[in-house]
Amino acid sequence: MDAGYDKKKFKGKFDYLIGKASDLNDPSMQAKAVDYKRKLGTAMRAVSGADIGKIHAARGWFVTRKYDGEFCLVFFDGENTISIHPSGTVRTGLPCLDEVGEKLKKAKVKSCVLAAEYFLPDAVATVRSLEQVVGVLRSPSSKADMERLSLAVFDLVELDGKPVTEVKKVFTSLDKFFGKAKRVQPVEHKEVHKTESIMELYVDWVVGQGAEGIVVRHDKAGMYKIKAKHTIDAAIIGYSEGTENRKGMLHDLLVAVVRPDGTYQELTRVGGGFTDDERKKIVADFKKQIVPSDYVAVNNDYVAYEMIKPGPVIEMSCLDMIAERSRGGPVNRMVLDWNGKKYTALSRMPLVSVISPQFIRIRDDKTASAEETSIKQVTDLVDVRDADASADTSRKSPSKLIDRVVFTKTMKENLMVRKLMIWKTNKEDSSEFPPYVVYLTDFSPNRKTPLERDIKVASSERSAKAMFDAMAAKYFVSGWEKAA
Repeated sequence: MDAGYDKKKFKGKFDYLIGKASDLNDPSMQAKAVDYKRKLGTAMRAVSGADIGKIHAARGWFVTRKYDGEFCLVFFDGENTISIHPSGTVRTGLPCLDEVGEKLKKAKVKSCVLAAEYFLPDAVATVRSLEQVVGVLRSPSSKADMERLSLAVFDLVELDGKPVTEVKKVFTSLDKFFGKAKRVQPVEHKEVHKTESIMELYVDWVVGQGAEGIVVRHDKAGMYKIKAKHTIDAAIIGYSEGTENRKGMLHDLLVAVVRPDGTYQELTRVGGGFTDDERKKIVADFKKQIVPSDYVAVNNDYVAYEMIKPGPVIEMSCLDMIAERSRGGPVNRMVLDWNGKKYTALSRMPLVSVISPQFIRIRDDKTASAEETSIKQVTDLVDVRDADASADTSRKSPSKLIDRVVFTKTMKENLMVRKLMIWKTNKEDSSEFPPYVVYLTDFSPNRKTPLERDIKVASSERSAKAMFDAMAAKYFVSGWEKAA
């Protein structure tokens, strides 16, 4: 492991530096962060506090407090200490990271990989603690601001080049390394031997102290994330019907929340919690309310949703809402405009992934409005980028075409066309659009797939033009003639 980096390419203030994984001596370290978070998400089952009794009884459960912070992998190579977010953001020089290195050197550790959360101890139980953490990480106002940040370490991934898989060894080692540290600490944890003890800690930490949740881990019985259920009032905008012996019964609902500008943003699909009688009644009622839409959404069985006029409201529950993908970056959902007659797709904007959505009841006392089915229900719980921004791209600056070339070729009396364009979006202030786009269309009627596309994005005009030239050299070869 080599956690060294090109200091010239890192930027920051005081002793704190921020850079990209591509500027590390070992750029592949980002892949470890991505892979760890992906495996963690796959292994961890989400359950509600009410379902703790369903967890297998076993001795040796480790219960840990869940912190509302920013995830990272921390790498120590014997000299350097850095953290890497799955998106590729690298941080070094924070007081809490420096303390990680000091404690590991004192313990004579040669190399180490830790999974941790940046958090603010004075904000751990507040709804917006993550937003505060991110604010300090991005731009601390002073050295004292940086010293507020702590690291809660919840896993020992590798020690001296070898993976650590035994849960008891993980926490024994973390206690040994960081038990007396100031700004880095093992997550609060306890070993228990009864399911009832898990419930007691849940009531104490989550219900009593306002923690985000708990995680329980066992070498053989698995891993669970336990949180209180959230409830959301959402507008129904579409439904899909079952097939074969489920024909005439609801498969699932497409539901949305309302943005401040009155547009409807897809939230999730809800397929659980209905009785068979409810599934029959909903389909029978909604068949009379189908409306036109230029946007087509499909469910997991690739059945298209029938869109209905927004108006029915459901109360739904979920275990969690996550605003970031495993590789980093927002979870984008389509925003739709309803003009009273039909739906029009505007653009995809950040929202959340909803974990275990369940139907509770139809809310006849509520309407699909910005007041009663607002996106604020989500943003009060999760930090969502651009939640107040407009999704109507017609209100944004128009894109500017920088270059465009068209080449043609005739083969067996069939005309083939290749068109290459580069444009500046003028919408880079939005999370939805990159600054520059290079776009190739390749049409050949002789192929099984006549129309093929290749799209690349760039952060600067210089890099966009380099991509443009490289694609032109690849696709506009001998036999292709430039069109007038």
